[in-house]
Amino acid sequence: MKFNLVLFAACLASVACGKSYEELLKEGTEQRRNQKWADAKQTLFAAAEKKQTAEVYKELGNVFLLGEQNLGEAEGHYKKALGVDATYINAEFNMAVVALKKYELTLDDNGKGNESLLDEANKWFKKVYTQNPNFGVGIEEMAKYYYYKRDYKAALETAQKAVAVDNRNSNAYSVMGQIYYSGIKDFKQAFENFEQARSLNNKDVDVVYFLWATSEKLKKPQDATQFKTRYEQMLSQEGLSRDQAKERVKRLENQLKGG
Repeated sequence: MKFNLVLFAACLASVACGKSYEELLKEGTEQRRNQKWADAKQTLFAAAEKKQTAEVYKELGNVFLLGEQNLGEAEGHYKKALGVDATYINAEFNMAVVALKKYELTLDDNGKGNESLLDEANKWFKKVYTQNPNFGVGIEEMAKYYYYKRDYKAALETAQKAVAVDNRNSNAYSVMGQIYYSGIKDFKQAFENFEQARSLNNKDVDVVYFLWATSEKLKKPQDATQFKTRYEQMLSQEGLSRDQAKERVKRLENQLKGG
C-alpha cells in the first residue's frame, strides 16, 4: 500500500513537472473530453495539488461520474467544488445529475424508484435555474427528471430545447427516445432518436440496448437480434461478468418502464 502511494505521488510529480496549474487543468479537461479517463484523473489530481479550485474539483467529479461511474467519488468532488465556491453552478447541476443516477439504481420492476432522490435532484436544479434561468449545459438531464416524474409534455419540450442548443448532443436524443418509447408510445420516433444518438456516439452501450428493445416493439426481429448481439459484445468488452450483465439489462428494462 505504501509503495503504491509513493508510486502515485511520483506519477503526479512527473505529470506536473514544469507545468502550471492552468496548463494542467486545460490538459486534464481535454483528456476528459476525449475520454482518456486514466490520464485525465492523473493530470487533474496534479492540478489540484497546485491549486484547489472549484473548477478542478468539478472536472475530477466529471471523470469519476462519466469515466468510472463512481457516484460516491463524483459526488465527493462536486461537494469539494461547492466547498470552495458555494454557488458554483456547474457543480450544483452535476449534483442533480448524481441524484438522478442514484434514482436509476433504485428503479423497481414497475419503473419507480426512491422519490426522495428525485426531490434531491429537483432541489439542485432549482438552485441552478434560480441562479441562471438560461443555463443550457446538459439540460437533457432536466428532461430526464420530468420523464421520471411522468410529465411527458415538459420532458419532451426540455429535450427538444437541448437539441436546439446542440444538435450533436447524443444524450439528448437518447433521452428523447426514452420519452417517445415509454411516455408517448411512439416506437418509430423512439427508434429514430436512439439511432441518431448512436450515430453521434457509437460508444454508448445503453443506446444499443434501447435500439434492441425498440426493434422488438416494432416487430423487427432481425434488427432486434443484431442489436442484442452488439449489446452483448459491448458488455463483454467492458469486462462485465454474466451476473453484472444481467443486472445492467434489468436496470435498463426498469428505466424504460419509467414512463
